[in-house]
Amino acid sequence: MEKYLPLFPLDVVLFPDMILPLHIFEERYKEMIGECVQNRIPFGLLYAHDESMEDVGCQAEVTKVLKKYQDGRMDILTLGRQRFQVIYFDNEKSYLRGIVEPYFDSESVEPPSEEDAQQMLRAYQNVYRLLNKSDSEPIEDKPPYKGLSFKIASVLNLNNSLKQQILVERSERNRVDTLVKYLADLIPRLEQAERAAKQAGSNGNLFKNLK
Repeated sequence: MEKYLPLFPLDVVLFPDMILPLHIFEERYKEMIGECVQNRIPFGLLYAHDESMEDVGCQAEVTKVLKKYQDGRMDILTLGRQRFQVIYFDNEKSYLRGIVEPYFDSESVEPPSEEDAQQMLRAYQNVYRLLNKSDSEPIEDKPPYKGLSFKIASVLNLNNSLKQQILVERSERNRVDTLVKYLADLIPRLEQAERAAKQAGSNGNLFKNLK
């Protein structure tokens, strides 16, 4: 008998080891999350947008139920686990389910170089400082830098299409390269926006959602 994974289409991209709080209010998802909590099973989060849905997502584990409301709504805390790809969608229950397979990086691609990883970390720290007016919290940066790109993409408020591109990429080296190029292009734009904000006497956020 095939084992189905409950699926939650949402306008969010979840990464492995990323903490994501959720407010559950739709009836079908109250049922789904209730079953996941009761049976201690994960669900799969898929990025849904523009009336379409991606087929590569990330499993989410409910680590804590923060609050239960009388009408069944819940505030929960989830943690991203393993990436997956849906090979078959099932609509027999009130919520979506799927037969999935693990989604791994290609073993044939070399990990990022020390130079590339450090370049990405420096760019990330610069962007974080420009956006938040403070230094970023330390990020584990030891070779072979497994999952470093996911950690950085989880912290920065990148647009979801870029996040999904990073999630789908099967090479940490390529993910690092994508982020290095993106952040290198973003830094001068943030610096320009910061100068303009100072001239205008503003201290608000430079970018609500990084484009």
